[in-house]
Amino acid sequence: MDGILILLLRKGAHLKPVKMTTTDIGAAQGMSQQNASRRLKELEGEGYIERSDEGIALTKKAVDELSGLHATLRSAFKGEKLALGGVIVKGLGEGRFYLSLEGYRKQIKQKLGFAPFPGTLNVRVDRKDLRKRQQLRRMEPVLIPGFRNGERTYGDLFAYRCGLGGLECAIIIPLRTHHGPDVIEIISASDIKKSLGKQDGDRVRVIV
Repeated sequence: MDGILILLLRKGAHLKPVKMTTTDIGAAQGMSQQNASRRLKELEGEGYIERSDEGIALTKKAVDELSGLHATLRSAFKGEKLALGGVIVKGLGEGRFYLSLEGYRKQIKQKLGFAPFPGTLNVRVDRKDLRKRQQLRRMEPVLIPGFRNGERTYGDLFAYRCGLGGLECAIIIPLRTHHGPDVIEIISASDIKKSLGKQDGDRVRVIV
């Protein structure tokens, strides 16, 4: 996380624009005025800050990422596990196809310790847990490398071990997905719905 964003947060830029010169920011961050100016331009271009005559303000994107970082650090210091609540939703059928490919199945079995059931459980994460969902990106994943099958290339998968109703599972995040940021895909050795007696619309709790 960029130190300038944390500095602006401490100054209250998440509440209203704050007046800070590039010289002030450079001095606070131990960098030159020129470097501070360059970094501010980059942050603005990336959508983290907005600048106006009133000063510098943090955008929602920046506040969300800073909130996620705060939750991650708090959980780490307390030794807490990440818990995500949500509702089972109907998938698009893509998981069944991809998890039937030997290129993925072999690596998942090798790296996660189980041969995946050909299909994913799709869970729409509760709104109140969306910030926790963002923490996954800050955790160290198990990388399932992509591969080439004939003329088609399949991308990497990021996997995060988790538990669901006593089952050993993993959340998988493809580099390319048609799901929104509020939906997670979960795999296991068995059909999760049948194993837990669940159906679309039922609530579940995922422990990472």
